[in-house]
Amino acid sequence: MNKQQIRELPMIRILCLHLAENQASYRYRVEQFLPYWKEYGIDMQPLRITSKSYPEKLSIALRSGEYDYVWLQRKPLSTIFTSIIARKTRLIYDYDDALYAVESYLNGKPKPTQPGSKQIIRRLNTALKYSSLVFAGSDALAEYARRFNPEHTFVVPTAYRKLLEPPSPKTTDETVTIGWIGNTGNLYFLKMLDQAASTIQQSHPSVRFSVMSGKPPEGLKTRWEFTPWSKEAEESWLDSIDIGIMPLEDDEWSRGKCAFKLLQYMAHGKPVVASKVGANTKAVIHGISGILADTEEEWAKAFEVLILNPEQRKNMGQESLRHFLETYERQRVQEQMATILHDHFRQTKIHHSR
Repeated sequence: MNKQQIRELPMIRILCLHLAENQASYRYRVEQFLPYWKEYGIDMQPLRITSKSYPEKLSIALRSGEYDYVWLQRKPLSTIFTSIIARKTRLIYDYDDALYAVESYLNGKPKPTQPGSKQIIRRLNTALKYSSLVFAGSDALAEYARRFNPEHTFVVPTAYRKLLEPPSPKTTDETVTIGWIGNTGNLYFLKMLDQAASTIQQSHPSVRFSVMSGKPPEGLKTRWEFTPWSKEAEESWLDSIDIGIMPLEDDEWSRGKCAFKLLQYMAHGKPVVASKVGANTKAVIHGISGILADTEEEWAKAFEVLILNPEQRKNMGQESLRHFLETYERQRVQEQMATILHDHFRQTKIHHSR
């Protein structure tokens, strides 16, 4: 869809009900697109839905007919609000986590507000069923959504912006830094490669293992150098590493993940090593832009190969960046969503006019 075609289209008015602004899901599936929507013939009005009272949510639902669409980002509302919105306008449900599954690191029964609980599953299924469009962040999420909404579910990957100038990769045998970035809950997954990382640390003492998160990992053999996460420090930390990693368990929660940390590494031109799970298998072109690993032995071998071959790290990093720009870069993903929205709007307007 070129700019001339967009100028000829009617402006679509959308109310986006989103998570709290400090959530990564909000930053990368809502916020980064906001400055550009009008370029695509879309007027997007963001409104935080979390922490709203029952009367406030009811008022929002009752006024939803003032918009062409209401875009509900990740948080499934109670069934009454969802049904009111769906009767008054077109509902878009956008999600990037397997809310129908229990989180990998959770011990015991989930609370009613947590993924995998009966309440969340009921609300999620209602949102999927009543939606005019579903934007799912991964194939696994789309597969689940199509049980309730087979015709109007689309895979829309999480996006990341293009860097003005990705850092130049090292081409010497100087210290190699292997890095992981993520929230504190996901530190759980580092135990999966702990033996492999610890073995590498013993055989290659100059290799650094660096983690950026809300707190350092605990109870591991591997010595991780810890950098507290901050929005300001994130870019320089990503520049500083040589290899980015994303271990996951092969369970229902992890299969729904959207490989976001891989996109961060890829945008910075880094080769990646990741578990052969879910969206990781699309984000990593095995042997070209990175390495997919299952077992401790495969993780150790992948580390060894990339540590000892700086030229291969450089080539894989370049392929990693190329794959990111072709598939996950912000503008490409936003164009994909805009095309879906305008096509759907045109078709539903025709349908309603009949």
